[in-house]
Amino acid sequence: MKLYNTLSVIALLFALPAFSQQYKQTIRGQVLDRNLQTPISGVTVCVDGDTTLCDTSDTNGNYEIKNVKVGRHNLSGSLMGYGEAVIPSILLNSGKELVVNILMEENIKMMKGFSKKGNAVKSKPLNDMATVSARSFSVEETQKFAAAINDPARMATSFAGVVGADDGNNTIVIRGNSPAGMLWRMEGIDIPGPNHFANFTGSGGGISILSAQLLSNSDFYTGAFPAEYGNALSGVFDLKLRKGNIKKREYTFQAGFLGIDLATEGPLSKKGGSYLVNYRYSTLGILQKMGIDITGSTTLFQDLSFNVVFPQSKIGTFSVFGFGGLSNQYRNAPKDSSKWETIYDRYSMTYGSNTGAAGLTHTINAGKHTTFRSVLLYSANSISDIGEYYKDNYNVLYTHWKNTVYNGKVSLHSMMNHKISPNVHLRAGIILNHWNYKAVQKELDSLYVMRTYMNTRGETDYGQAYAQFKIKIDRKLSLFAGAHTTYMMLNKSYSAEPRLSLRYDVNSKRAFSLGYGLHSQLQLPGIYFAEVVDSNGNKTYPNKQLGLSKSHHLVASIEQTINSGIRFKLETYYQHLYNIPSGIEGSTASVLNMSFGTISQKLESTGLGKNYGVELTMEKSLTKGFYYLISTSLYQSKYTTGNGKWYDTRFNGRHSVMVTAGKEIKMRGDKRILGLNFKTVWYGGFRQTPIDVEKSRLYNLPISDENKVNSIQLPNYFRTDIKISYRINHKKYNSIWSLDIQNASNHKNVGGTYYDVDKEEVKTWYQTPLLPVFSYKIEF
Repeated sequence: MKLYNTLSVIALLFALPAFSQQYKQTIRGQVLDRNLQTPISGVTVCVDGDTTLCDTSDTNGNYEIKNVKVGRHNLSGSLMGYGEAVIPSILLNSGKELVVNILMEENIKMMKGFSKKGNAVKSKPLNDMATVSARSFSVEETQKFAAAINDPARMATSFAGVVGADDGNNTIVIRGNSPAGMLWRMEGIDIPGPNHFANFTGSGGGISILSAQLLSNSDFYTGAFPAEYGNALSGVFDLKLRKGNIKKREYTFQAGFLGIDLATEGPLSKKGGSYLVNYRYSTLGILQKMGIDITGSTTLFQDLSFNVVFPQSKIGTFSVFGFGGLSNQYRNAPKDSSKWETIYDRYSMTYGSNTGAAGLTHTINAGKHTTFRSVLLYSANSISDIGEYYKDNYNVLYTHWKNTVYNGKVSLHSMMNHKISPNVHLRAGIILNHWNYKAVQKELDSLYVMRTYMNTRGETDYGQAYAQFKIKIDRKLSLFAGAHTTYMMLNKSYSAEPRLSLRYDVNSKRAFSLGYGLHSQLQLPGIYFAEVVDSNGNKTYPNKQLGLSKSHHLVASIEQTINSGIRFKLETYYQHLYNIPSGIEGSTASVLNMSFGTISQKLESTGLGKNYGVELTMEKSLTKGFYYLISTSLYQSKYTTGNGKWYDTRFNGRHSVMVTAGKEIKMRGDKRILGLNFKTVWYGGFRQTPIDVEKSRLYNLPISDENKVNSIQLPNYFRTDIKISYRINHKKYNSIWSLDIQNASNHKNVGGTYYDVDKEEVKTWYQTPLLPVFSYKIEF
């Protein structure tokens, strides 16, 4: 009995800090019309349905709820004439006020026997025109999912139909399409891929430039996207930026394996507006400057991202946003031939990639039912790649190659949103682009003379226009219809693309959707302006006349939600690609196999492709501290160059299974939270064309057997990632410790094979082994 009493006293002493003081914080934000993105006044916003924790939005749609205890909460907004909006499981910390914007839709005439409740599905796309192959993702998911490391692209590999193309790169493959088919968009305008160490296609990079501090909830599409999106064949990342706190200055510091982050935000003036700025410098760069070499190469990067919103005025609201990243990697070859296990060990390599964009937005209301929004953006990406090598005596370092590429663009996007009635919504816009490209390729020939194999430049203009309607036929049936057009001045290529989809809500828990879209994409500038030199040394540009690649998307889906917050989604799709630039005279080259490079040969738009499959998603949103996302996909990805023979694309893995899950354990009430997250990935290996060893030895060059294109499938890819986080709430700040163990089982995944010219044999290279990524974050 004495022992029991002693244990009870000890337990009480540990419990006292949890009850002695409840840490509290403020939730604020703005209530917006989902269609027009205009403020809604008079909305009652409550936390957990508690009438003592409510506020009413003002004329600018702003609300503020003070003295909310830290932890998980549900937020709801209600107003007569609008459907109730519910945002579940938001996390409130002690260090920073939580800013949550609430989107609400007008009700149409109530049908007998049908009651519309607030949609609490967090994955519902923000874009009200999206029905199929679309979902939203939160900043918390990029921070929480194992191996996501605050990167939207890496986070997306948890979704059905999406697989990573390379461990060392955030390039993604969607439904068997080339990574080059992706579109990145920010604040409503197209941007270059926001990544450090971007490749020549611009489709990916090693590390995201964007900090999670800057992002808000955003949308991700894998097919049949709405009419406002063009110049993409596979998927779309539509990124939204968060506004800084309009009432209070706040700061964030984060240090980890990837970099040191500093962020600040706060009000711009007493009249309104806000600023949000984040700067990061690579941790490896700091260590290497201190003389500590971990990787054997020098890796340096830094980035700056910002979003400044000016006070609202009679002529509308202006904002300035942008991002920029500088990244360089150096590797020095050892002056010791005994350490040269492969031909690459004798090379010193320098790779640099700089990417940036800066934009100005203007938004103005024209009455209660119409808004206009314009975005002007300048963006650019420059890449340099230099390779030097030692001969056998390693006395002289020869420059083997030197490549530089510059790709710049000026874009203007003007869009109108008009609510014709609560049942009918129109969105239309025009996009103008000016494109500038330069590329130089130099390489050492067999006589050790540096030759210029390419010195090209070009520029062109292209324009896009679109219009789309959302029509609520009744409470159950919605119709989405529109069209997108693209015109390119370089060769007068043109595409008119109808888009159509239907959504039928059987009830509040079950829905059927059907979507169709014709989509097109310009070729990469490195293809349009590729130089081809004949035997007489004459230069030609044979690919300037290539048309737009095109693709028919057809998608059908069924969604079912059950009471416990579990959602099932079954989606099947068929994609027919045509006008695909492909090789001629027996060549099996196709842009559908491109991932990191370009194709410097004559192409013709005679190729075809087809991707089809079925995807099943089972998702449980975070409730009672537990969540999971199980995504499976069976698919085929084929192409032909126009010769009538079909081949597997490089990305035809045929199957994928991803399991992402996590558990939050509360400690001392909500003051401390232990997070346990894991992710398991299993998918079919990519394909590769075998190397013709005899020809490679004869010509002392790696030569592939084009008669067996993509006939080798690499072994299945398997990997498990684990993330452990520990969140501590203090009175004035909160801190987060996290350890992300990537490839925790240290599984050796085959990345591919290559021909070693020195050894005259085919060798295998492997992807990333076990990699721990540690970070510490403090918010105040």
